[in-house]
This record gives sequence, structure tokens and C-alpha cells, in this order.
Amino acid sequence: MKSSKAIYFLISGALIAALALFVVFYETETIDNKEVVVPLVKKVIDAKPIEVKPTREETAEIIQLEVVRVRPDGSLVIAGKGLPNSKIEIISNSEVIAITTSDKIGDFVAVPEKQLKGGEYFLSFRQTTQDNKIVIAKKSVAINVTGNQNDIPIVAIIDTQGKLDAKVIQAPGLEKKENITKDDEKTNIKITEKPNIKILALAHDSKVGQLVLSGIAYNGVQVNAGFSGKETSSTKIINGEWTLSIPGKLIAGKQKIFAVLLGKNGKILHKNSIMISGKSIENAEGKTLVIVQKGDALWNIAFQRLGLGNRYIDIVELNKDKIKNPDLIYPKQLFIIPNKLN
Repeated sequence: MKSSKAIYFLISGALIAALALFVVFYETETIDNKEVVVPLVKKVIDAKPIEVKPTREETAEIIQLEVVRVRPDGSLVIAGKGLPNSKIEIISNSEVIAITTSDKIGDFVAVPEKQLKGGEYFLSFRQTTQDNKIVIAKKSVAINVTGNQNDIPIVAIIDTQGKLDAKVIQAPGLEKKENITKDDEKTNIKITEKPNIKILALAHDSKVGQLVLSGIAYNGVQVNAGFSGKETSSTKIINGEWTLSIPGKLIAGKQKIFAVLLGKNGKILHKNSIMISGKSIENAEGKTLVIVQKGDALWNIAFQRLGLGNRYIDIVELNKDKIKNPDLIYPKQLFIIPNKLN
């Protein structure tokens, strides 16, 4: 009940804030771009509403939010797709809390430096294109952070134009449902995903002379992996995860590492591969190399691998030659991960 009330007040407040932001952002920019047709009103009962024809920019979906995650400590990660090569600003209460740049296909990831303290937040998104055109996104994000480490923040996506209902994407109840789904997958009670396999990380053990691969796999029974054209190693899948070792010396030059997911009858269900070089493995000096997946952010990688999102700074430090902008990382990049702190 407490959570439901919080969601109700959060969404109500967000809609009011959305209306205010709509007036502020659009009053000066769209008045010249809209064609307003005002019909002649003879009587009050015959009055018709004003017809407003939106411009092409307003009818297009400018920013698509794909990932919005808020941790109990107020750490925030937002990822999505916007216009290519544009500056994207995230605004909270008239203050810009994060600035990032979309890549050549429009993908972007933003991680504010400061954590959100306890309270309610309404985030809007402003995008500046290469030709200096400013566009405000249709959707905004409403967040409620209690400040309690045991409370999951409430997150809802709001349609600032009021055409769509608010969509709650994170809340205490939703988290429990997601955990149940994951538990079902791990125990093979109910797996709804298509056959899928991914290589997530690799490390070279110089003492025994072998490459250790790890990843995830669903809807299969066995994983075969190795270097192209050479003998492969096999392993079973446990709770959707797999790890195997490929014996042999440190590779020279570039090599293709592959992993295939097999069904009960030995049929190949899915494949995944990545090109690596012996130099990259050597430079890691025994540390783990993670393979960036679509939608990844450095903050998420640091949180999952090191237990603390703010340690993304350490990842940047170890990969200066590959990371020019911490907000711009790309699928299949290999990053050295520092050791966990005791």
C-alpha cells in the first residue's frame, strides 16, 4: 500500500512538473513552428477546439529510453538511442546533472557523477544536434529515492504530452517479479528466451598455459568453444552460466575465439565469436578482460564485476588507449578489469 501511494503521488507530481516543463521548453521554440487555425466562433456552444499541427520534429520519437536504472544509493544509469553525433543533456529541476554524446548510430549512455539523494526527481532530456538545433524529448523520467539502502527506488517513464499513461519500470513489487523470472530460468522451470549464447569475459592463466572463457547461455545443454580451426573444449551450462578452459600457449597475432550452444541432439542452436590479439591478452597481465555487450555502461560493468559502480574510474585508467570518452563504449570492445578490493 505504501509503495502504491508513493507511485501515485510520484506520477501525479511528475505530470504537473511535465506540464510546467512543456510550457518552459516549448513556449519560445515552437510558437513560430506551429500553424494555428482558429475557427470563427458564433456562439459559445458552437465553439470548436483550436487545431494545432505539430512540426515534423515534434511528431518524431527523438530519444528512446532503453535502460533507466537507479540503485538504492542513488546511483543512476540511463542508456538509449537519439539522433547521431548529438549532445544529450539530462536535466533535473532546471539543473543539468549529466552530459553525454550519442555515437554515429545514435546510441548513448549517461552516468551522472553525483548520486541522487533522498527525494523526488523529474528528469527531462535536451538534445543538441550537429547543426545546433535543440530538441526536447517527448518522454521524461520520474524518480523517487527514499535514501534507505534497503529500499528500491521507484522509476516511471512519463509522456510529457499526456497521450500515454505513465509506465512504472522499477518498483519494489516489480523487482520481486523479475527475481522470480530469473529464478525460473536458473532452475529450468520456465525459460522463455530463445537459444542464446554470449562470451562475456576471458583471462589467460600463464601458470597452466590456458585461456579461461566465461559467459551466459540459455535453452541449450552444452557449450563448445575454442580458436577457429583448432580443437575445441566443452562444458555444461549451470544456472544459465558457463566457464571453460582452452589449453595451449598464448596466441600470436589475431585469432577468432568462438562459442557455440548445442541442444540435446548435438545440433548447433546459436553462435557467438570475437576477434582477439595475443598482445591484448599479454597487456592484461593475467587480469580479466570483459567484452562489452550492447547496452553496457562502464558504471554497470564496474558494479557487476567489482561490486562498486564508482570504480568505473579504475577501468578507464587501465584502458586509456581504448576509452576516450567514458560515456562512449561500443559492443565487442575488450577492457581490462582491475582486481576486486578486499
